[in-house]
Amino acid sequence: MTDTRALLKFNECINAFFNSRLIIVDRTIAEFLSTVVSTPELMQVVTECARTFNFKRELSNAVESDNLGTRFMLPHNKRHVVALVTGLLNEFDRKNMSIVDFVTRFYPADASHTSYMSFCENVLRPYAEAFRSLLIGEDPDENKAAVADERSASPINDKAKEDADYWLRVLIDNVIALNDVPDDYRREAVTMIKGMLYALELSNPLLIKLIWIGLKNTLGIYKLGMRELKEIETILLNYGVID
Repeated sequence: MTDTRALLKFNECINAFFNSRLIIVDRTIAEFLSTVVSTPELMQVVTECARTFNFKRELSNAVESDNLGTRFMLPHNKRHVVALVTGLLNEFDRKNMSIVDFVTRFYPADASHTSYMSFCENVLRPYAEAFRSLLIGEDPDENKAAVADERSASPINDKAKEDADYWLRVLIDNVIALNDVPDDYRREAVTMIKGMLYALELSNPLLIKLIWIGLKNTLGIYKLGMRELKEIETILLNYGVID
């Protein structure tokens, strides 16, 4: 049974996109991703979708070109839609891709806001519908596709996982030992660290990137674990897990 609060949070975030504008949507994207990684029900949907997903391959497949031009086409599979668009928003947030360039390239119009609204209608609305469907359990025929794609995610180097695992466990011990932060915050921080450990175990780059954002944001509230976070970030960068 879906937590109504999680669904309401998700709907509020999607509405925020439709009420935003291209020149200021960066904050909307950041707030959306932060909400996803801090809401267990939403993160569970993304985790299940990203577990069997190769973002770079699917992004390439989504771009179609012919003599009429270049188009961005969402996949038919709901799980792939959720993983692809979540990954795309993550790339925009990390500045690995420009949302302005993306929107104006695939949805050209005389005014930037017209292009942006076309992006919302053609990408974010189908994404929201697919996400809600998975969130409330309306997924009768897509499990087979997910299982068939089980080996498609790019594996993470074992040494990278081992090194990051060490620093994450140091971090979790240090957080548990804290006495000068609220209990709720400590529990949230521990949950995020465990989520990162789980993402590494699954060996899925997209999932790791998403949880990494949430982990840094959570610990950044009290500026905790800065040394450990720096070590983990260096490991992930050196092994090409994040960029």
